[in-house]
Amino acid sequence: MTRIAVIGSINIDYVVETDVLPSMGETVSGKNYFLSPGGKGANQAVAASRLGAEVALYCSVGKDENGSILLRKMAKENIQLNHVNHVEGVATGAAFIELCKGENRILIVPGANEFTNSAYIQDVLTDLYQCDVFLFQLETPMEMLEFIIPLLHEKGKTIIVNPAPAYRLSETLVEKISYLIPNEHEYKTVLGTNLPYEEIIKSHPNKLIITRGKDGVTYFNGREPVQVQSVAVTPVDTTGAGDTFSGAFAVAIGEGKSLKESIRFGNIAAGLSILKKGAQSGMPTKEEIEEFMNIGVSSHESQGLFKSN
Repeated sequence: MTRIAVIGSINIDYVVETDVLPSMGETVSGKNYFLSPGGKGANQAVAASRLGAEVALYCSVGKDENGSILLRKMAKENIQLNHVNHVEGVATGAAFIELCKGENRILIVPGANEFTNSAYIQDVLTDLYQCDVFLFQLETPMEMLEFIIPLLHEKGKTIIVNPAPAYRLSETLVEKISYLIPNEHEYKTVLGTNLPYEEIIKSHPNKLIITRGKDGVTYFNGREPVQVQSVAVTPVDTTGAGDTFSGAFAVAIGEGKSLKESIRFGNIAAGLSILKKGAQSGMPTKEEIEEFMNIGVSSHESQGLFKSN
């Protein structure tokens, strides 16, 4: 079985539901609030684990109640936690999420995530090298990625980077990444370009994978652009959809599926994930994905749920 290492953030999410987002200085009434496990690293680890992968999470938490809650949740998701970094005197990361009509607005306080750095990674290198596929985001220090990605590249590992929140990545680092997955807004910052996505994908064939929400995913296969359509559903909560895609994509790539098949698998997982509230609660299991696929893509196409290209 392919072993996936997710190196990234873990947060407690404070979620507020509202029909109206407040303007600066304005107070409005909310409808509901709840706490939920989150952080892009933890989200992607859960997504991959539910789809049957062997997943190890490398992250940092504070020695506080939120950290304990999150690690218990990760353990229940069958995620390996042998090398979690427990940081003294620092709070576990938190995200404050406003949900409004199926869309979200998010403020993140990194906390202990700042300690998922190169010093920590250096301490766990021996175990890390036992993994096959590596999944990163940008909610942890950039110097950590700049340290570990060249080492993984030298060992021929599969490296997937979901560059969110968006920061500029050097060309040298991008060259060493197997698959780079920004959305249609992030790629400009990540690659330092103003070119339309239809043009920039040609510079990174079979590497640059641009997610475009309900409009699907686009990449360049070396000959022509390829558009893989999304699952058309009415969203309840889009929080975590991109993380679900990344986790599912990593599983499919690790299983040896083609790039297009892996993207399609990720799109199905992401589409199913937004039918429930919370970043992780809606993430589908392997059985739910198989049930969807067993109905047949042609059947879904006839219902307008899924379009292939």
